[in-house]
Amino acid sequence: MPGEEKVVLRLDRPTATALADLIYNVGEHQAAGMPIAELPEDDSERLGRVLHDLRRALSIPIPYGDLRGREPRRLI
Repeated sequence: MPGEEKVVLRLDRPTATALADLIYNVGEHQAAGMPIAELPEDDSERLGRVLHDLRRALSIPIPYGDLRGREPRRLI
């Protein structure tokens, strides 16, 4: 919408693909009333970094801090 602040995250292709797959699968599973399958570990870590970046960009406190003690590798 015009005049609204934009939040921009830069994602590498594997992370963007994992995010697109997750959003699609959540919608499909929710529509079918099925449980959501567990993510592969690498996708889970990628998406965890996206969530960390997004919360930081929105100035939303990260509930448990940065458990690994490292900053995400992407720029906001």
